[in-house]
Amino acid sequence: MFTEKDPVADSGDTKAARPSEEPAPVAPDGEALRQAVEAVLFASGEPLTVETLAALLGLTSSDGKRRIEEALADVGREFGPGGRHGFELVPLAGGWAFRSSPRWREAVGRLFDLTEDNARLSPAALECLAIIAYLQPVSRPQIAEIRGVNSDSAVRTLLERELITEVGRAGGASGAVLYGTTQRFEVMFGLAGPQDLPPLEAFALSEEEREELRRRLGVLSLPE
Repeated sequence: MFTEKDPVADSGDTKAARPSEEPAPVAPDGEALRQAVEAVLFASGEPLTVETLAALLGLTSSDGKRRIEEALADVGREFGPGGRHGFELVPLAGGWAFRSSPRWREAVGRLFDLTEDNARLSPAALECLAIIAYLQPVSRPQIAEIRGVNSDSAVRTLLERELITEVGRAGGASGAVLYGTTQRFEVMFGLAGPQDLPPLEAFALSEEEREELRRRLGVLSLPE
């Protein structure tokens, strides 16, 4: 804490004693812009879009957004997947984020190893999450029909974990609530977006299972 008196304040000139207005921040450029992008992404707890980065760094013009994209490309070359660092820049959940390298998943996993039973999703919750991820938007009755059992508890758990959210109602305001996945879900599973989900044809099903799934989903055909 400073204790010396301000000579301007002591002069009796109250006008001069007023703090001057802060100058408008100067948008970074070149190497400074790259460092600013790195710093903001590192400090952020979630993926950031180009538009968000541009707004944070005072570069909201079309040229400014182009410079943000160039800075991201530059950072990506330094911190790309499989590089020499322990973390990498990746497109995630519609934006950009730093994450630890998959090569060190086991070590990082031990850091966040949770032993409490309630910290893990139950098989029922995982089933519901898979159904919502692939069929969104989907309602609780539809989920229950596919699973063959009541799914209210599992859906409530997914809502509490912020892995799913309400995205509308079927047939208008009085219809059943429809659910979809969240950005948190995409971050947790390392997806740039829902389009990055593994294709359904990657899952091997017996013909009997295909027939049962056709019946429950009410579709005419499934990927062979």
